[in-house]
Amino acid sequence: METSRQPIVMLMILIVVNTIIGECFPSIEEKVNSTLIQRSKIYPEFFLLNENLTADGDPKITYYSSHTWIPGGDNPNYYYGATATLDVYGFDLVPGQASGAAIWIINKGDGQPSSLSAIQLGWHIFPWLYKDSYTHFYTAWMSGGTSGKGCVNMKCHGFYTTSSSMLPGHVINPLSSVSGQKSYITLRIFKERYSGDWHIHFGANGDPEPIGYFPKSLLPGLVDNPVEISFGGYVIHKKSRLSPPMGSGSISASGNAASFSSLMLIDEDENYYHVNTNLPYTSDVQGCYTPSSIDSAQFFYGGPGCAD
Repeated sequence: METSRQPIVMLMILIVVNTIIGECFPSIEEKVNSTLIQRSKIYPEFFLLNENLTADGDPKITYYSSHTWIPGGDNPNYYYGATATLDVYGFDLVPGQASGAAIWIINKGDGQPSSLSAIQLGWHIFPWLYKDSYTHFYTAWMSGGTSGKGCVNMKCHGFYTTSSSMLPGHVINPLSSVSGQKSYITLRIFKERYSGDWHIHFGANGDPEPIGYFPKSLLPGLVDNPVEISFGGYVIHKKSRLSPPMGSGSISASGNAASFSSLMLIDEDENYYHVNTNLPYTSDVQGCYTPSSIDSAQFFYGGPGCAD
């Protein structure tokens, strides 16, 4: 795919989790350091779990390293789910820092923030949310953008569990060693063709098993609408904090980088298709966390940090 580089200001939709009063979507201004590489004029938007980093006036900075499948244009097919295997790492972070990797399912509605609907699942280290620096499995959803509603894990109604083997918010253990033994999670999300519910499967160093679902009624913006599907990592930090590591803390070309592997897209009939060609990607302007190209349904991403 022929590509062209164009710096853009990414429109961000943030979920802010307030465990005391339950507010999910206050307005937040932020600095975003991203460059999009792709042919399409449509670009991926990400909603990220975040703390209210602007409450004390300290700016927040966000970086991404991801690949996105975009429907339409050169893509005549439509997909409604994805699966991938991610190696999982841990870091000693502090409040004001977050690092993670995820699969995003997104519909932008009419292009306005208020009509965006999305689901996110992956692993992250998020000290403000959990009051620890462990690596957690998480899910999140949003319906209606900043003027709508949404939630992380099981902080409020939305995700229906079908298994207690792994619940959103649980700690993932064991973790990978950068130059040693690897530990993996396999994630799967798809729209069930009869009910229209969005089912989540999770596997730790093994095949994914069903753990729950988001009901169709929760996310009307995802009903009978095409979706964008993204795979990748992200970091967030206050300006006063160091930029945290992403993935394994090693750059994609290092030989020790974190990876997404066994990438597959799932169509409306629940057929699976390996992603063996490159997809448009998003990266930071400085190139601190640039992802590799996709090869044999796998790519590498991450880095040790970035000079803001």
